[in-house]
Amino acid sequence: MTTIRRLTDSCLVVNTDTAATLFDPGFHTFQSKEIDLDSIGDISRVLITHEHGDHVNPEFVKWLIDRRADLVVHANEAVAGLLDGFDIEVDTGDPSGVTHEDVLHEEIPTGARPANRAYTIDGVLTHPGDSYQPTTSAPVLALPLIVPWGSTTASMEFARRLAPSRVIPIHDFYLNEGGRGFVYNLAKNVLAKAGIEVITLNWGETATI
Repeated sequence: MTTIRRLTDSCLVVNTDTAATLFDPGFHTFQSKEIDLDSIGDISRVLITHEHGDHVNPEFVKWLIDRRADLVVHANEAVAGLLDGFDIEVDTGDPSGVTHEDVLHEEIPTGARPANRAYTIDGVLTHPGDSYQPTTSAPVLALPLIVPWGSTTASMEFARRLAPSRVIPIHDFYLNEGGRGFVYNLAKNVLAKAGIEVITLNWGETATI
């Protein structure tokens, strides 16, 4: 049994029979006060897709390490270089049960396309970070919906191309509850035609897979 808890935005906690994994500890979760941080629970490893602050906040990573000294942070070389400046050790390899695909971040308005690592955990969930480039997905795909580097239309096409059985919307922090509800319903209607179920999780909510 796997549980997936959405903290905020792209930050997820995935509990499987083998590990408790936190994806993308960004500043939204750490600073917004939308989540009681003490409710996160025990985390055994952290996976970070890329170097942007909404996906990795060094203070948040330090806070997680302070709670569990044997916690291991996994990321690509760019994130490792960033966190080295904060005396945070990063393992650029994959932990047991995890695979990755190195792709590029979609182009942002400044023209930059940093390195991005899409992770798949225990063959259950794929977190693509900020990229439409991954070529495969586990049965559950974390799907960015409201992004400055793409569009909801492009996100729908991305999901249809990878064809997971379920998606969990992420990357929509700047919408209010009504805005998120509107986009979620749009995604449900579009992806249902492709046989893809949309599981919507508001801040702090959990789904069992």
